[in-house]
Amino acid sequence: MPVSYHISPPLACIIVKLEGRVTDDDLLEGQQWMFLDPLFTGHYSRLVDATEVTAFAVSAETVRTVAIAAVKRGLRKAALISNDTDLVYGLMRMYQAYTSPPAEVAVFRNMEDGLQWLARSIDS
Repeated sequence: MPVSYHISPPLACIIVKLEGRVTDDDLLEGQQWMFLDPLFTGHYSRLVDATEVTAFAVSAETVRTVAIAAVKRGLRKAALISNDTDLVYGLMRMYQAYTSPPAEVAVFRNMEDGLQWLARSIDS
């Protein structure tokens, strides 16, 4: 499954995993399923892990659509972890631009930095 998620109510966090070949439809469908999940709470912090993406066939319009939908559903904070490709990093930066403000979103090239930033954000 190219897009999956795990909702952790005790941590007030949603972990989204992107892997393999990810398309527009995968991203839109994954977000829709997440929004429909009974555990979904929009203001939970999010960690989006794209470190295992091998192909990202996602348009700028889809990035805009999912970013706006996330904000409408209460997104406040998200750490986006890119793989080592400029395309994924660039589209994640675009997502950041569409969500900020009102959300606080940061893009990282490694998991450790992203987790540290998110942990500081959750604590504050």
